[in-house]
Parts: sequence; structure tokens; C-alpha cells
Amino acid sequence: MYLVTAPKLLRSYYPASLIWDIPTSEKIIYLTFDDGPHPTATPFVLETLKQFNAKATFFCIGKNVSNNKKIYQQILADGHAVGNHTSHHLNGWQTSSYVYLKDVSFATTQIHSNLFRPPYGRISKAQI
Repeated sequence: MYLVTAPKLLRSYYPASLIWDIPTSEKIIYLTFDDGPHPTATPFVLETLKQFNAKATFFCIGKNVSNNKKIYQQILADGHAVGNHTSHHLNGWQTSSYVYLKDVSFATTQIHSNLFRPPYGRISKAQI
């Protein structure tokens, strides 16, 4: 589990259009899960969330959606949000922008969402 706050320097480097946090006076916890859907972990997570009447956001990898279509459909049927986590979990710092953006674009054919989380938290300015 990671609890991460983006450093101010990092925030100043990237465009202001990125969402880093959402100020609120309420005490809210957002549950997010990356890299799925996974054939054993995701059903367990879905069942646990259901037991507690909780919702989460699943940042899915396109190839995992292809390999686990029923689980992906269950995520949606249960009312959870989904986000794009690329098709092949590419590291933005180690991948050309052309290849990276093509991979992200392909994932959008399977994952219909305006949410995106870069794998490893690594993305270049040119890839935004």
C-alpha cells in the first residue's frame, strides 16, 4: 500500500490541468486498485467491498481486461469506477512518447473512462 503526496516541485513541473488532490472539509478515503483485473485478487477485493458497501476505483491494464473480461464486467456491474492504466503497464520514463501514447490509446478501446494513472507514477511531460 502506498500513501503518496506529490511534491510541490513535481506539481510545478506538470500542467495545472492535472488533478493532484481534491480539497474537501469532509473526511473521505478513496480506495484505488491498480494493475487488474486479476483472476484471484480482484474477485476477493470485489466481495470485500460488497460486504462493507464500499466503492473503489480500479485502474485497469488493457491486456488484463482482455484476459479477464467477466471480472472487468463485474467491476462495472458493482458500480465501481474504472481508469486507464495503459495496455501493457509501460514505464513512461523508459518508453518513447510515440509507443507510450499508442499503448494508452489502445487501452481506451477497452477501458472507457476519463481517468488515467501512469504505471509506476512515471510519465513524461510529452506524454500528457
